Amino acid sequence: MSKIVALRPNRDPIRPVLMLTASHRIDSTLLSLRSLERFTNLARFKRIYVLADAVTPDQAAILYRFMHTRDNVDVVHCSGSGPACGAVRNELLVRHVDDVIVTMADDVFVTPLWLEHLLEGYRVHAASKDIPIVSALSPVSPDGRFALNRFLKNEYPAERAMFDGEAVEQNWVYHRWMWEKVVNGSFMESWLAANPQPYFYPGFATFGCAAFDRRLIKAMEPLQADTPAGQQGQDTVPLNAVMRVGNWKNAVVSRSVAHHYAFSTCEDYLRSHVPLDMVWQHLQEIWRQERIKAKTVSARRLRPVLGMAGGAGA
Repeated sequence: MSKIVALRPNRDPIRPVLMLTASHRIDSTLLSLRSLERFTNLARFKRIYVLADAVTPDQAAILYRFMHTRDNVDVVHCSGSGPACGAVRNELLVRHVDDVIVTMADDVFVTPLWLEHLLEGYRVHAASKDIPIVSALSPVSPDGRFALNRFLKNEYPAERAMFDGEAVEQNWVYHRWMWEKVVNGSFMESWLAANPQPYFYPGFATFGCAAFDRRLIKAMEPLQADTPAGQQGQDTVPLNAVMRVGNWKNAVVSRSVAHHYAFSTCEDYLRSHVPLDMVWQHLQEIWRQERIKAKTVSARRLRPVLGMAGGAGA
């Protein structure tokens, strides 16, 4: 599923700070952590904060195991600081205002090279005054559907009713349709093979899998610690408010793929049709393909060495 494309030489390596919010069910947390471990060089992060929001004892045990296997991970319990750890996250953002921040939720499952492409996208837009946030492509998200819009219309003209319509957050038809395309077919392979433009620029964003810096942090301080009744999420509302005021854009990176599972209003329905077991099998297949590629590359590199050794022995 991954495709090798040219990335710019890494003259000044970016060491971002990852903030992972853990507040979903244990199977989602496990799958999110497993995809991170398999498809990410976690040593690339300066620090990893896992914000544990009202997690169960079993989830806490999983998070602590993740922490104790690495020296750059902290688990921060913040259940009393708002529905999405707003006050704690705000404190961490102030502490790391001079760092690049990457945010993730534990119902997001990353794929190969997601971080490399995301940080390349950040580097490209770092000097921009009106693009303060760069996002991975998550098909089940408002900005993801924005990026995929033309591709969906061209590839699936007879199924337009499945991806048009109401907002993604409440669109259970789109949730199911998209995930069935992803796990049962070659949707993402077709997307990448279509050679999409590098970036798409909606005027809205989420923190599901995104990178940003002090430009956005300063504009948003302080983050809300409470969620007004009926609103989508404690952080998305003020994020999009400051983007509207500043007439800012979000750069969605077409080759940085991080799958968001479901918004809360659609999650139970989606679990009954595309359970996380199916998502796990899909990620397992991606992992299998990546291992085959790695072995092939290693074998190619080894051949000249063996040939030289054979020649020397002769």
